[in-house]
Amino acid sequence: MARPLRIEFSGALYHVMSRGNARRPIVRDDGDRARRLAWLERTVMLYRWRLHAFCLMDNHEHLYVETPEPNLSAGMQHLNGSYTSYFNRRHRRVGHLFQGRFKAVLIENAGHYSEISRYIHLNPVRAGRVARPEAWRWSSYPGYRNRARALAWVTYADVLREFGRRANAARQAYRRYVMEGVASMPPCPWADAVSGLVVGDEAFVERVRALLAGRPPDPALPVLADLRPRPALARIVALTAEAFDADPAGWTAGRRDDGQARAVAAYLARRCFGHRARDVASALGYRSHGGVASALQRIEAASPALRRTVAQLEKRIAND
Repeated sequence: MARPLRIEFSGALYHVMSRGNARRPIVRDDGDRARRLAWLERTVMLYRWRLHAFCLMDNHEHLYVETPEPNLSAGMQHLNGSYTSYFNRRHRRVGHLFQGRFKAVLIENAGHYSEISRYIHLNPVRAGRVARPEAWRWSSYPGYRNRARALAWVTYADVLREFGRRANAARQAYRRYVMEGVASMPPCPWADAVSGLVVGDEAFVERVRALLAGRPPDPALPVLADLRPRPALARIVALTAEAFDADPAGWTAGRRDDGQARAVAAYLARRCFGHRARDVASALGYRSHGGVASALQRIEAASPALRRTVAQLEKRIAND
């Protein structure tokens, strides 16, 4: 059974993906598809979710879901567990249907409804299953495009609100927005998620860190450690410069620096404490993300002695 992400709170908004074990199908025919959506409806109603978008493919499923109560884990266990029991009985099989824990990305509850719902609705087009998203029956898009096809258990209002107050005009505007994505596929909205888990501005990420502060680490989810409270970039720079007897005032864009301290500071800030590449570049005077990436590669290929120094400095900064 899938072991879900444990960042949960009232009003949390997620993109959730469940994938078939070894990328095998989770549905084999329209009977399975109808039953999967029936279980999804039951889960939405039972756990009082607000489901903004969904798309069921052959070997995976996307959900864009808001949880008024902190119950994503419980709801997904109910959904995937119940459906797995049905699927195994019908197809006379045993074992896991889904691959590991489901993937959940926490989304800031502002400004992302349209792009994430569009990306989900375009999934069948990207996969080459249909030429237009409304041709795919097994998603929430037909209900966005045509009110007559709306499902009572899907929440359309929050996405459409970004396109106007009048419902019909908002649907037309959203339809145009989605079709623009057919002509030119948009990038994945969660590709740059912090630690692969959070989409939002720095203030939102800090609020998530505050929620995690004081909780014991979960050894099964080590990536969550990246979201725990972290030292400020300025402090990382200052302590690294002190350890290497370097002057950070000389770390400016366009100025060559062959010393180790700047690269170590970039490595500590980015790899060890999860600061964003663009923020690290700005703080350390790199022209772009590429300069930060080169610094990381330099430290990763460094001598064992330097790596030990970096590890000791990481502990010092973490405990500062």
